[in-house]
Amino acid sequence: MNASMNASMNALMKSPATLLLWIVMTVLLSACGSDDDDKPQAERAGIGAIAQAAGATPFVAQLSYTLDDFAQVDSVHYTIAGRPGSHSRPVAVTYDRAWLGRRAAWDASGKRIAFPVFGLYANHRNALTLTTRFRDGSAHVAQVAVATGPYTGPATVYATPEVRTARGAASPGVEYMLINNGFTTPVILDSDGQLRWAGNAPGNSFSALFGDDAFYVGDQDAPLLHQVGVDGAVRSSRLDDPRFTNFHHELARGKTGFLAELDALVGGVELVESILAEIDISGRVLKEWDMGQIFRAAMRAGGDNPDDFVRDGIDWFHMNSAIYDAHDNALLISSRENFVVKLDYETGAIRWLLGNTSKHWYVNFPSLRALALRVTEGKAPIGQHSLSVTPNRELLLFDNGLASLNQPAGAPAGENRRYSTPSRYAIDEQARTAREVWTWDVDRELLSDICSSAYETAPDNYLVAYSSLADRTQARLVAVDGAGQIAFDYAYPSTACGAAFIAQPLRLEELRLR
Repeated sequence: MNASMNASMNALMKSPATLLLWIVMTVLLSACGSDDDDKPQAERAGIGAIAQAAGATPFVAQLSYTLDDFAQVDSVHYTIAGRPGSHSRPVAVTYDRAWLGRRAAWDASGKRIAFPVFGLYANHRNALTLTTRFRDGSAHVAQVAVATGPYTGPATVYATPEVRTARGAASPGVEYMLINNGFTTPVILDSDGQLRWAGNAPGNSFSALFGDDAFYVGDQDAPLLHQVGVDGAVRSSRLDDPRFTNFHHELARGKTGFLAELDALVGGVELVESILAEIDISGRVLKEWDMGQIFRAAMRAGGDNPDDFVRDGIDWFHMNSAIYDAHDNALLISSRENFVVKLDYETGAIRWLLGNTSKHWYVNFPSLRALALRVTEGKAPIGQHSLSVTPNRELLLFDNGLASLNQPAGAPAGENRRYSTPSRYAIDEQARTAREVWTWDVDRELLSDICSSAYETAPDNYLVAYSSLADRTQARLVAVDGAGQIAFDYAYPSTACGAAFIAQPLRLEELRLR
């Protein structure tokens, strides 16, 4: 202890009253600091009253509240209670801290956090539970009522479905559906048939998916990829390869980016629905597969002249679905005109073909016939759409039953069936066989000759979209199990594929945006 400190302590000791006051103040200040430090972060966060503002549509609202320190926030979570009589599980969305940070949700100068809530019912007083979680595990929970107005936008067709079979209390295997359509952005419907999200732009969503944090829509008229936020805000990126003119059909997850089905103009010649590219969210082309080049090479190697099969400027291939299979680093691609083809992702080499054997490709080209799988049970697909791979490694698709439309004059176009089915195939690549292990033909009463989809939503449960029933004037969304038991069935007026090009499950009951 130095001389100065000794002098101060001696002075205090000579004044008992001063010493007592000093001790009391020290203890009180120490106690106050300790109590505050021991409080959970949720109690020290300074969360104030929750303000709200209307979003771009009635399905979205903007919430905000004061917050002293964003550094301690782990996530923001909300649930939306179901309407009276509903059976769908509540919407439950979590925004991780990283997602909030990327979207500048925190205003440091105003000490305020703001974010959208989506999945609201239109024209309803929505009951929300809002939970802010902190890094120490504590949480602040608030109840919020959000009243919304009626919806009057381009997706009104979904507001009044014809309920052919209403959902009951039993789980149908799917709670929420993402519908790609010809009217507007992708829309979200719940399993009660209620419309729960739609944006205002772009004007159709045939080529669309929900990515890790937003909707992505490929433009049908331009080489633009639109990112549509959950709040409806749109940001667009142009593809960096000038050959590509527009998107068509599906947009799907690839190995590292999105698989985009694209039209191109090369040397003044249109390449129609025969090129697949993997792109990132900024529009950068990462890799591509030109079906014309791939099939020309394979057919020449097999001793055939490809000129009567690969015909640039004509829709000879009609790619309508393409997915990446991580199990063996492969691509599965649907050619409505011909077959399903499996390609090696890296080399583009053809592994096998699966399709109707009364078509031009099989009848007239030995090189392609040698690549075909033999169907040992059930029927081969014709004019199929919407490929997916089930958890047990089987191929699921929608078998439309439509013969080829663009074969050369006099070439065999294949069968035309009077009914369509979801179909599932077990493929043995060693034996080079395929078995149709499940199908549902509804007594062969339903013909949806174009578009349409089928996806497994839970073990032995399926979501089937019939895009073009009743001479292409009606769409239906059906949840069905493997035994043919229907859980719900909703019908909508449509033109061609407009109301439901594809319907896929979306886990809005447990969605986490990272």
